[in-house]
Amino acid sequence: MNYEISLPILEDLSGYKELLFLDPSSPRSQRASLDLIAQYFKKEFRYDHRQYDADDHRTDCTGVLICEKAMDLVKDSDHFPNRVIGGACFWAIDSNNYCLDWVWLHPFARNRHKLSELWPRFKEKYGSFTVTHPLSAHMESFLKKHQ
Repeated sequence: MNYEISLPILEDLSGYKELLFLDPSSPRSQRASLDLIAQYFKKEFRYDHRQYDADDHRTDCTGVLICEKAMDLVKDSDHFPNRVIGGACFWAIDSNNYCLDWVWLHPFARNRHKLSELWPRFKEKYGSFTVTHPLSAHMESFLKKHQ
């Protein structure tokens, strides 16, 4: 299988953003970045369809881009490129309940406690959300520790 992972760079942000929450009105570059991450998720888990489509961002969906500083691309002290290293989507079940449909991190970003660091922020924003099945073995183990 030919498999390449190229990560999007977002330069149109003011400063460093670890998380970006996307809705249908978010910039096309951000929605396209999440679309690419969804393609990687689909390939890795061999799903039949992509979990997110930049051209069909529904109002009951909140996309999430997970970023890190792209220090190798910094040109000036006021230049803050962001490298997208992962993504996720939350669906509104109703006005108070949410479901984490999927989350994907670049393999180099895994096992570095990134999701553990972000989990409290997800809980703060979405409360005690559910997680869509099926779950990978890694996600099952993660949830046992964090729920």
